[in-house]
Amino acid sequence: MNVHSTNAWKDAVLDRMKFTNIPDAYQAPAHDTVLFVGEEIVLNTLRRKYAEFPQKYSPLRKNLVVVRRTASMGLGAFAKRRFKVGDTVVRERPFLIAPVDIQNDPSLVGRKFNPVIGSRFLGEILKSVERRFLPSNRTGFPDLSTDYSLNPITDISKDIFQSLYVLSCNSFKLSEQDVALCGVYKDYRVVPRVASRINHGCAPNVVYHFDEATFTFNMVATRDIKAGEEILTMYCGLEVPKAERHRNLLPYGIDPCRCRACGTTNQIYSDRRRKSIRSFDMIGAKNLPPRDALKELARLVNLIEKEKLHFLDSYAVALHWMAYFWGKVNQKAISQKKLRRQKFTLISKERHILNGFSIEPLLQIDHS
Repeated sequence: MNVHSTNAWKDAVLDRMKFTNIPDAYQAPAHDTVLFVGEEIVLNTLRRKYAEFPQKYSPLRKNLVVVRRTASMGLGAFAKRRFKVGDTVVRERPFLIAPVDIQNDPSLVGRKFNPVIGSRFLGEILKSVERRFLPSNRTGFPDLSTDYSLNPITDISKDIFQSLYVLSCNSFKLSEQDVALCGVYKDYRVVPRVASRINHGCAPNVVYHFDEATFTFNMVATRDIKAGEEILTMYCGLEVPKAERHRNLLPYGIDPCRCRACGTTNQIYSDRRRKSIRSFDMIGAKNLPPRDALKELARLVNLIEKEKLHFLDSYAVALHWMAYFWGKVNQKAISQKKLRRQKFTLISKERHILNGFSIEPLLQIDHS
């Protein structure tokens, strides 16, 4: 890719993207504004789908979490009080929502993309994005790149790569289920304000989701969290061995992962458990006889709980089917017990009737 074609690519990207500051209609625009970068058709779809988009949301109480430095992962977020499973730990409007494939040039089909030049121009594009922030966000967004101790940005490359670095290391990918997608882009990245400080853990205690109606980013507890405990989410798939997880974490500047799950001395057994979780045949288990199915599903639940992967869909599914098969097994046992009780009662009644029955009256009947 030469400079001319790259400039054309940058112009094409800027032409097809919509830069929109989306304030909360119920609050001052300077406080809770999201900068959306993407196709206008997406916003039009959301406006048609939700009245008064973005809708008002209920903010959480202040000081639920505190951001402070961790021993090995730079800044992190810690719980200031106890959270129960299902509690919302963080709810906020993010700084920025931008397409994942912002660097893709639709005119370059079949031609090689130069990542060095492309990254440089992408950095320039993101700098132009940054300039469109409202004043209240212009310092908060770039500051996300200054507190990442694992791979700090040098002064030489800071001007070029700062925004790119923030987008790659402080953002979360939204799936097609998270945001209405009717344009070119299929996936977006969101850069939250507080949640961007939440570090990765291979045994996380929160998961995230994006509410498109309110345009809010939410972190929800997947298990009970104690006061003072670090809040951890996941940056990659966790149903794989430690070595594979570490490779997948490299783009986030994490090398190696220093979370508690990766520091366990029984890593071989942990890898085996995660492999078993990933390869578990849910359909096959559900087709077993009730007692065998219950035993197999209990084995899966035990593996997931040992690895603290409560967020997995398979965990909820397994618990659901365990309840179903538990009912089946106990219903059969109860039915058999009830049948035995009814049979005993019937026999007792028969004996009582027979014991009280006398043939003498029949002998006294006049048959003439």
